[in-house]
Amino acid sequence: MIGSCSFVLVLLIVGAESKILSGSLDTFENFHFLARFCFRPHNGKASFNFTYRRENVDGVLPTYNSLLMYYDGKKQWDAAYKTPLTCHEKVNLLTDQNDNDQIAELRETEEKYCSQEDNTAPLINCTSNFENKKAIYALGDPNIVTFHNGYIGFQNSRARWWYFAVSNCDNPNGVTRMTYTVELTNGNTFWTKHVSADEIGILETDIVFVVLFIYLVIASSKVARILANRQLYHTSFKIFMASVTLQAITAVILVIFRCMINMNGEENKVLKYFGKAVGVIAETLFILLLILLSKGWTVVRGRLSTQGTMILSASVTFYFLAQVVTLFWSAYMFDPGAVLYEYESPPGYVVIACLTLMWIWFCTCNYHTLTNYPDQNKFYGIFFAAYSIWFLAKPIMVLIAAFQLEDHYREKAVNVVLNSNLFFGYSVFLVLTRPSTNNKMFPYNVKTSQIGVSETADDVVDGGRPKASSFERANMFRASGAVNGGRSDAYAVGFSSVSYNAESGNMDLFNPYTAQDPPHI
Repeated sequence: MIGSCSFVLVLLIVGAESKILSGSLDTFENFHFLARFCFRPHNGKASFNFTYRRENVDGVLPTYNSLLMYYDGKKQWDAAYKTPLTCHEKVNLLTDQNDNDQIAELRETEEKYCSQEDNTAPLINCTSNFENKKAIYALGDPNIVTFHNGYIGFQNSRARWWYFAVSNCDNPNGVTRMTYTVELTNGNTFWTKHVSADEIGILETDIVFVVLFIYLVIASSKVARILANRQLYHTSFKIFMASVTLQAITAVILVIFRCMINMNGEENKVLKYFGKAVGVIAETLFILLLILLSKGWTVVRGRLSTQGTMILSASVTFYFLAQVVTLFWSAYMFDPGAVLYEYESPPGYVVIACLTLMWIWFCTCNYHTLTNYPDQNKFYGIFFAAYSIWFLAKPIMVLIAAFQLEDHYREKAVNVVLNSNLFFGYSVFLVLTRPSTNNKMFPYNVKTSQIGVSETADDVVDGGRPKASSFERANMFRASGAVNGGRSDAYAVGFSSVSYNAESGNMDLFNPYTAQDPPHI
């Protein structure tokens, strides 16, 4: 095999992971990967058309292309793909084990092709029509070989990956130039026909999450309206609104993408990676929000130090870029002949490492905030516990997916877990910020209209020391009250916060709920 000087030109309508492939192949390789697909235990089928020009070796011996079919396993595809074996040795992996059942020579003498399945190995069953299929030669050119409407049925003991390759071991010029169309299916229903077995069920799951994320957008919009009426609609909640809205958009885009696959078998990679990119923005915004809140921003402080802001900006930007590079890597750098998860790449490992380090940073910031503001323990206790789970769920799931889950089950399992984790994170934040008098974990204590005035007054030095910020005064006021029914006296009399009035020089108490309690969300 002339592997060192191979040149491959593959013109595909869609990518190699699509369910319907159509294109042309021109390569100096004697053995070339074509497609892969995960078939269900029953009703799997590969349909194809091939056209190529046969060539003679030394002007005497005609050579023919062959379609090779390997299933996942150490003695099959793992032994054949990107190994030092010669072309003939790779073909012999099939002839030694299954009596040519996995080799289809695209020639006119091919008459017998299929055999019954036994109980020891996944075999191609007798729904193939190759035993009656003859090569058709083009009029006027007997060297043009065309196969039309060929199909092969598959049955396995479980869902199993099958890999298709073409070979021409006797031709020193490699596989003869050919055009092809291959359609890979699982049954005939809308939900399964063009869907690889490892992805069956993902569309239904994604539809459920679309409904859930849209519900979160509606619920958070109602909460935002109540907070705005009470002048408690802080920037942190605005970031949350942006994140959950973008996540809902991501879910809708991915459902559209999967519906297109189910309908016609064509994978629109532009739509797929656009949806994933929007999801990356949503997740990055949520991580930014969690780090800011762990530092006490909009809860016990109105601003961060210049150094803290720069470090946070650099860290979040680096994480975002690592996510973008991971998407690019999975789209253009992944080996099409291997079943890989999105984060099984150098940038993917960087993303997981960054997420773990951010969790450590998150824990440290929570510790310092609770140490300095113990009266906020009701909010930060739940906040720390819930979002420690949220931060760690993704790295743990990626490790389990990479080293424990079977390839035919991994995609759908990871999809459910990661979407559930996102929904969990957004739901917890919505519960914590629910503006109800029964919500003892409610974090916002200062009106948005008073932050700018009071923070300006904070810079004024009085008696040689800076005045306490509006957030600090609010928390000191809450901590100073005697506990009454689980809340401070400020809450007992209807007040929830205090801020400094720069004009009068006095503290102003205000009641965010005015004359009546807000509706329970």
